[in-house]
Amino acid sequence: MIIFEDQLARIIEVLPPLTSGALSQKINFNWGTEDILVKYLTLNGKLSFPLVWLVEGMDNHDLKEPNVKRNAKLLFLYESQAPEEFNPYQHEYDFKQILQPIVDNFLIAIRSSQISDLVDARNVNTYRHKGYLANYTKDTAPKTRNVGTYICNAIQLDAEIVFRNVERCVPTIIFNN
Repeated sequence: MIIFEDQLARIIEVLPPLTSGALSQKINFNWGTEDILVKYLTLNGKLSFPLVWLVEGMDNHDLKEPNVKRNAKLLFLYESQAPEEFNPYQHEYDFKQILQPIVDNFLIAIRSSQISDLVDARNVNTYRHKGYLANYTKDTAPKTRNVGTYICNAIQLDAEIVFRNVERCVPTIIFNN
């Protein structure tokens, strides 16, 4: 059977890095429940952003025509550089300049990879989370560590994604930016 997470990782791997001036940051990928995401974001040490997080879900495997389909929930996260700023600032910087281009490139990669596609290529749902995890409390953290939290902005993308022909190499993809 085709493993959804493995194939999604191949797509994330071809995304261009986030660049801003001399800064270049690779797009990172991980998965698990949203509770595990909270735990992941509260680990000691500096995490690497931007991060694409796949929320665990149910796969549909077609064994006759080998493919795997999932109603995927993806969170594209970036640590807010100015969490005290209000929505217009977050929208202008974190969303327009960082997160939206990553989501756009992800959709280009899904459609151009020759191993994946959107089941309904005309319809995806997105939700913009400003201050994701802002309501996290230390009461849920392990009592033995001093745990901080990352205040992130995120775009949630909900789409039905299918992977097939996974023995192929992902070709070079031309991105808009």
